[in-house]
Amino acid sequence: MNYIEFFEKEVPDWMRESNRMMQLVGFNTPAYWNWVVVSIDKVCEKYNNDILVKNQFHIIWDFLDEKAREVSGTANGKTMD
Repeated sequence: MNYIEFFEKEVPDWMRESNRMMQLVGFNTPAYWNWVVVSIDKVCEKYNNDILVKNQFHIIWDFLDEKAREVSGTANGKTMD
């Protein structure tokens, strides 16, 4: 497993593509989340579902989920006051 390639190339490339997809289909839309799921799965498969790769994308997923909740005005499934 080439972790240097993963962290120096794959993750930044994925983040750039994520930003492009946000502009193309909008953030927190079904199309965006579908792209997120499919693209993360492809990268994880490329690296044979290495646990560090999967954990990195869990961190990214949690970050995106938190931002989506902020945009929609919810936290932990509850409306923010």
